[in-house]
Parts: sequence; structure tokens; C-alpha cells
Amino acid sequence: MGKKGKGRPLRRAGEPRSVEHVWLVQPPVGGDSIDITPPLGLLLLAAVLRERGLTPHIADLNLAAKQGRLDARRSLRNQFVRALPKRASQVHLIGVSAWSYNFDLAMEFVEAVRRKHPHAPIVVGGPHTTFVDREALEAFPSIDYVLRDEGDRTFPALIEALARGAQPEELATIPGLTWRDPSGAIRRNPSGPVVEDLDALPYPAYDLIDVAAYLACQPTLMIEAGRGCPYNCNFCSTTNMFQRKYRVKSPERLVDEIEWTMQVTGSNRFEFLHDNLVAGKKFVSALCKEIRRRNLDVDWSCTSRTDNLTEALAEEMFLAGCNAIFFGVESMSAERQRWTGKRLDPLRVEEAVAMTRRQHITPALGIIVGFPDETEEEFDATVGAAARWAVPPVAAEISTAMLRYYPGADLFARREELRYDPWAAADAAALPGYRIRPVWRDLCTLFPLQAIHTPPEETRTNLLRRNFVRTFTKVCPQTFLGCLLHLGKGPRALFDALSEGREFRFLEEGRRTELIWNEALAALGATIAASGDPYLRELFTLEVPFWESAPVVEPLDRLEHIIHPKRYVQDQLVAYARGERSEAPETVDGLSILALRAGPEAVVWITPEPERVLRTFEQSYAEDRAATVAFVQELRRGL
Repeated sequence: MGKKGKGRPLRRAGEPRSVEHVWLVQPPVGGDSIDITPPLGLLLLAAVLRERGLTPHIADLNLAAKQGRLDARRSLRNQFVRALPKRASQVHLIGVSAWSYNFDLAMEFVEAVRRKHPHAPIVVGGPHTTFVDREALEAFPSIDYVLRDEGDRTFPALIEALARGAQPEELATIPGLTWRDPSGAIRRNPSGPVVEDLDALPYPAYDLIDVAAYLACQPTLMIEAGRGCPYNCNFCSTTNMFQRKYRVKSPERLVDEIEWTMQVTGSNRFEFLHDNLVAGKKFVSALCKEIRRRNLDVDWSCTSRTDNLTEALAEEMFLAGCNAIFFGVESMSAERQRWTGKRLDPLRVEEAVAMTRRQHITPALGIIVGFPDETEEEFDATVGAAARWAVPPVAAEISTAMLRYYPGADLFARREELRYDPWAAADAAALPGYRIRPVWRDLCTLFPLQAIHTPPEETRTNLLRRNFVRTFTKVCPQTFLGCLLHLGKGPRALFDALSEGREFRFLEEGRRTELIWNEALAALGATIAASGDPYLRELFTLEVPFWESAPVVEPLDRLEHIIHPKRYVQDQLVAYARGERSEAPETVDGLSILALRAGPEAVVWITPEPERVLRTFEQSYAEDRAATVAFVQELRRGL
């Protein structure tokens, strides 16, 4: 950091420069190893630049992080500079994509490459800096330009202006550009119109990356279907980022891109990128008809509001290959719905969830914890609904977020409430073990996810509640619902009981899934054991068989097993846990529960001969250790 508003000296205005080699950089984003897709926005920009005769390159530090090639315990800046060539002749301009959840690492990269390539202009863009552009230039002299809004047209215009010498008169004409004039004063050009004709954009430049490396982590690719959401939720920046203008590609153009992507990548699994695709019901119907007309074998998912979807449209979507729809539910309280500006009807939410599953599509449902003034009844209604949805017949995927203030969202008007919080910073770290530099910690407007608006104890409570919901709906949904129905505690009371008197390392160490799961599941197991409920204990053993040791472990070079007696009729046990049976399950004799694992996933058998099954696997392990371990790791446990 340097003096506010004072950037480093670039070449004199009017001096032409080479701009052929443009490096587009994706900083680490965070999440597990499977939370990785190609950097679609940068691939689209690269294709646009290529049309202008430039030579784009992609440096994906997010992939490097997911592959374990970045280590926060060592100098990140030294590791980051190796992402670009050493020779200045190969690095003429650097573009960095920045989001609120990785702006700290984006700035680590910017500071590192500025020293290595002092004469290459650095341009930062993305949703985050669109709304904190002036603050970014004031705090970081290493940034030369911030490009706000959609960059498909304005980024090439900026590059062409730089090639002609960065004349101030020309820079002042580029929509959405925030820059320093020759005196060092920060100038903020007006925003321009959104890109209306999305069909005119080129296909992503997949040849610039190793697509197979991404597909090895997870097999789904993103395809941009459109942009913009016509609604106005107070916690979301999408409305302001895309000027509340809903746009989509034409069905024919989008399906052309699907076919092309299948050919060049070998994948037929896609997420259609759009913040609220089903807001355009006629478009989605036409898209489904076009997919079916071409007889494409494709699986895809998308987003919708619960009040946008109809049964007829859901059926069309399923027949065209839709396998999941994400609904941002946020809360099952009518009052919280009004507070957010989303205004969903909880009854219609229930209807949409049931309808989606009825049409053989998996509902993926997002909820938020940490609303101000939320009552216990409101919290319990939301989490209780999530617990019900997580088990069959709905079997939904549940995602849980904490309420945060994002730049661009209406709630960001309250940013004066933000203060640095070590728990929030650990939770938001996009790279395990990384912590934001002390000198940046008071810049809460620039780093809002390393800060938070709640007092420390409330932050701790909300982090625990969020992680409990995430863990239990994912790992042991049957047991979780059973606890809510049979332990005499609602979600908030249960979570408070799990938290009381316990220390959780994940609060200090950050969002490491295996640590969160182990600590949360151990707390739940201890609570179930203390309750003396034999039915919940057996059900928990079936879902989390190794809970008394370590529920989740790294890949092993050996087989581990446990054997427990099976005491209750299985279908009755499950029905009892779900509240579908009032009587206690009947007992059963002569059966055992055998669990076997060679890593994170355990496979569970209910068998009268556990020793025989175990010997079979042990013999196989002795004969072909690697193949047996691989087989067990690929198995998925389930009831």
C-alpha cells in the first residue's frame, strides 16, 4: 500500500506500447478440491481478445490451489509470480478477476507481479471492484485501472487505448473505467449499457487451458446462458451488477454452444450460468424444445425462483435433461422474506420443492442464517424445512450461507457496521491457512468478508449453526431429522446444546470440510449417546459408522472396519426417524452392521455374516491392494 490516489508512474501519455500478450489471471476462490470449474469469464474475454488479433493467456491460480500446488505456509507472492513468464516481452498486460471472497489473494498477486513486471499495466475487474473501484485505486497504487461492469466490449477498448499511448482524452471515453489522470487524480467514467446481444459473443477459448484437469476434479462445466436478474434482493449484488436487465442467448445459439462444448471438451454435464434463468419461462421452454429436437444426450442444471417454476415447465425441463434446479429460499419466514425484498411465499416454496422432485429433478435449496431480529420460531421453521427436504422423498441438496454485506448489494449501505473479525477471516480464507495481512484488516470496505457486522459471540454462533446445517443435511440427514423429531429440541436449541462447553478448531483454522465434519459429527454423536435413544444411535451408526473415532479421514493405504450389532428393522427405523411411524421400530436378531473404508467414504452392509464379507475384502486387498482401495473409495454409502 502507498499514498492514497498516487499510482506508480506508467509510460508517458502518448507513447505507444505493445499489448499483444495479455495475461488473464484467476486468483484462488476457495472451497474443496471438487469446487472447481474453468474460469469461464476469463475464457470468454480471451476469445474476445483473440478476435481483435491479440494473444491471450490464462493463469488459473484457483486450479493450482485445488491441485495442492499453492501453500499458504510459504511466501504466496513468490509462488504467484511463477504463474507468469519471467520475460517482460511475454507479459504486456495483466488482467485480474476479483470477487469479494478472494480480493485479498487477488491483491497479493497484484503486489507480487507489480515488482516482477513493473511496466505491465494491471487491470482489475469483476463484481467486487465494480462497486469499490475508487477505494481499490486509493489503497493499491499497484492497480493501474479498474474496469467496472461487463468487460466484453470495454476491455478490448481499454487495451486499444493503451496501445495508442493511453491518451487521457481517449481513456475518458471508455465506459465503466476508473483510472488515474496524469496528475494522479482518480477519474471515474460513467457506466455504459449492458451487452444486449449475447449471441454475438464468441465461444470460450477452451484451448488455452487443460480442460481434462478440471474434469478430473468434477465433471460439470459452466455454460453462460444469459445475465441479469429482474428482482431486487437486498443481500445480492446481481441486480446492480447487471442493471436489473434479464438477458439470454437465443435457444438456437445456446444449443449450438452446448454441442460445440461437448465436442471440444468431451463433457455432457453442464450448469447453465444465469442468476435466475427460469424468470424467462418462454425462453426455457423454447430451449428445452431445441435440445430435444436435436436429440442431445445432456445433463444440465440451472437456477429459478420457486414462484417462477410451473409443473408443465418442470416436466419439459426434465425431458430435456435438467437434473437439478437451484432455488434461493433463504428463509421460511414471511417476515424475513419481506426484510430481504425477496418476498417468496413459504407455502409456494413447499409446493415448488415437492413439484420439482415429482418431476424427477433434484431441488437444490439455499438458506441463510444470521438474519437480524430473527426469532427462534423463524429459525426453526427454516432449518426444520431444510432437514425435511434433505431426506427422501425430496432428497434435496441443501446449501447454507451466513448473511454478509457484499459490495453492490443494498445491505452494503450499512458497511460502517463492518469490523475485522478473525473467525470471519478464517472462514472466508480462499486458501487454507492464509490470513489477510494486518495492514489490510481495517479496510473493511475492500475486504468485507474478512470483516463482519455482528459481535464476536454472535459471529461464532452463526458460524456454528451454518456449519451444523451444512454437515448434518449432507452427511447424516436421516439422523438430523430424527433428532429434531425425537430429542425434544428444535434446531436452535439442538445447536446450542451441541455448542455448549465445546471448542471447535475449525473456527480458528478455517473452512476445512473434513475438520468441520469431524468436529460437528463428534458433537452430534456425543449428544445422541447422552440422550440414551437407541434408535437414533443405530441410525447415526449407519450414516456415520466411524463417528466414535474419526468420521472423516484422508485416503488410507489400508482398510478399516467396524462391526456393530443390528437391533432394529431397517425400514421401520428410517420411518420412525422421519416421523412417518409413531411406534418404536421392532427388534431384529442375527444381523450386524459392517462398515468398511479406505478413505473419506465408508460403505455399509447390513448382513448376517459380517466376518465373511470382511474376509472377502481382506483377501482381495491382499491380492490387489490398490484396486481394492480404489473400489472402496468409489463406493457411496447410503440407506
